[in-house]
Amino acid sequence: MYVRIRVPATSANLGPGFDAAGLAVTLYNTFVFELLEEEKLEIKGCPAQFANENNMTYQAFLQAAGHIGLSFKGLQITTSGDVPYTRGLGSSSTCIVAGIVGAYAFLDRQEERQDILNLATAIEGHPDNVAPAIFGGMTVSVMKENQVTTLNIPVKHDYRYIALIPPFTLSTEKARAVLPDKVSRSDAITNVSHLALMVASIINGYDEGLKLGFKDKLHQPYRGKLIENYFPIMEVLEKDPHIIGAYLSGAGPTIMAIIKADDDKGVVRLKEELGDLIKGWKVEKLELDTRGYTCDFL
Repeated sequence: MYVRIRVPATSANLGPGFDAAGLAVTLYNTFVFELLEEEKLEIKGCPAQFANENNMTYQAFLQAAGHIGLSFKGLQITTSGDVPYTRGLGSSSTCIVAGIVGAYAFLDRQEERQDILNLATAIEGHPDNVAPAIFGGMTVSVMKENQVTTLNIPVKHDYRYIALIPPFTLSTEKARAVLPDKVSRSDAITNVSHLALMVASIINGYDEGLKLGFKDKLHQPYRGKLIENYFPIMEVLEKDPHIIGAYLSGAGPTIMAIIKADDDKGVVRLKEELGDLIKGWKVEKLELDTRGYTCDFL
């Protein structure tokens, strides 16, 4: 029996929602799992340096198997997909979620999403990426000890998400290393108020509140210095009246811009406006994924 898991890319933080908010988009990685009768590990479809026992998907599968009591001798994992690695689109979360769901599926427990969320968060360290990968849509999450509370935010209007994906990577470790240990009270208040405004604007369809709501003081000013052309790109996005909001996706370096669904020329316009600032960058127009991971048996 084969188990196939498809997991959406995610865009975390959403500006002021550092380590708490995220959304799933229509870009996917797919993982196929097969239990083997002999004691061996086969990993196909990924770069050679990841095809070993340290593979993130395999490690998540191992932890999940131990958690639920799944016994197995060997395992084959075949991977494919379009989520770029180390670009701020949750590639590691797709691996973690897939590994956990794969193990759960062999015991017909693949829909135990809250349990899967708790374990995925324990492995990842924070829920902002894994939560939307599991539940789909736009989510906010709170951690208390080993329990994660996640709620979907009902998005009133139909938006599209333009991912500006650079040709270079930025490791999460490096992006976290530049963050200060302490922030000022004024910056903390700014982020709390902006997150509240952003969530309220999404729910009520108040587009005018999103441009301000997506602004951040806790991580983007520091991480932006690690990303070539980040600040001039954000300045262009700020001036475009058709851009509803823009923020650094996850730890970066991808930048996400939000437009209305009926803005048919959004991608072309942004490419023209940004010009050489995004030379060599990939521009992807995406939609909100509302399902989260899917699982089927082959």
